[in-house]
Amino acid sequence: MATTKIYTKNKKYVGISAGVSFNKGVGEIDNGNKRAMQWFKEHKDSYSVGKPFGEKEVNEETPAK
Repeated sequence: MATTKIYTKNKKYVGISAGVSFNKGVGEIDNGNKRAMQWFKEHKDSYSVGKPFGEKEVNEETPAK
């Protein structure tokens, strides 16, 4: 299954949010996890789905291996 990167405003953040592990402000979510994907989209002040804060949108879907 394809994945999408989730970015935090804090580029040094290491931890787990909504069940997604983050390292250096970047996490990766399975596109089939619609509930978590929606949660990150609802919290757009702290998280960015598919593109780093302040950058143009990037299509970073990665096919599953």
